[in-house]
Amino acid sequence: MSKTGRRILLLLVSVSLAACGTTQSQKVRFTGSVPIRSDQDYANWPVEPLKAALLMQEAKYKVLSVEPAGSGTTRPEKAEILFPETGDKFYVKGKLVSHSLDGINNSPRKELAAWQLQTLFLEPVDFVVPATVLRCLPLQRWRDNHNGKGTPIIPGTKCMLSDVTIWMENVTVPDELYEEERFLNDLNYAYHLANFNILAYLINLRDNRKGNVLVSKDANNRRVFAVDNGVSFGTIWYNWFYPPTYSWREISVPALPQKSIDRLRKLRREDLDFLMVVSQLEVDADGMLRTVQASAPIDPEQGAQREGTTVQFGLTEDEVEDVWERIEELIEQVDEGEITLF
Repeated sequence: MSKTGRRILLLLVSVSLAACGTTQSQKVRFTGSVPIRSDQDYANWPVEPLKAALLMQEAKYKVLSVEPAGSGTTRPEKAEILFPETGDKFYVKGKLVSHSLDGINNSPRKELAAWQLQTLFLEPVDFVVPATVLRCLPLQRWRDNHNGKGTPIIPGTKCMLSDVTIWMENVTVPDELYEEERFLNDLNYAYHLANFNILAYLINLRDNRKGNVLVSKDANNRRVFAVDNGVSFGTIWYNWFYPPTYSWREISVPALPQKSIDRLRKLRREDLDFLMVVSQLEVDADGMLRTVQASAPIDPEQGAQREGTTVQFGLTEDEVEDVWERIEELIEQVDEGEITLF
């Protein structure tokens, strides 16, 4: 069946909703006329996701402006960056990696893992996690812009290791993230919110602050983005004062996209092994940390670690096992009729 035919069928068909806090007699009816947007629609991305990641990680750049982007021990900054070789220009959020390489509220490895995990079930046009990379910024350039301050976290290096994330455009914190009536009448809205819910479920997102989820300002194409994913992947430390209604670590929407579930269904356990090293850097002759091809984890029980001139960031083997278990549980709920698909 063609994509157009499938969309028409989805708009006409009613599917039964099994137990998800509702009764068996209730229905999920997509009766609206708003289709899922085309594959060329990179709404809210200043640059296509994969291109943005390559630019931020490797390309020559020029900083046009820098300003604080929030409070906290990580002192995040918002910077406008120009990439002369391509002419691209966009904003990024940067925050220094801590000396421990990991932390409760500053966990680059988990941010990177969330960015890469979404590739297991989403095409780039549907990504819900902004492009995130590690880049080591030249020490002298850093000190010139920070009153002469700055100490490298890796002995013998001459750069400041930073977690860099693209700044999404035309987004805002929603007053209400999930609107049940709209979910049933706007297929595009349902599709993007449901994919966000799958991502939050798979990474076991425990940071329930409303500001960690942004949506497009375009009411007719409301994309959803998870912009802060450090408190995830089974951490026992999180802020339990936020209302549970802010939490998306369980499936909260009444139906999920079959396209996304089908991709998860095809996975094997070994397909998740890459998550154990989502970023590897080596110290070069100039004392700069450069991204290199990932090798086997130095220690599968450690997520952020270094050995000699090698630094690795990723999930622990146990954390990867937890992701796999959540995938299996999700597929089981679908197969048992507890979650319906569209």
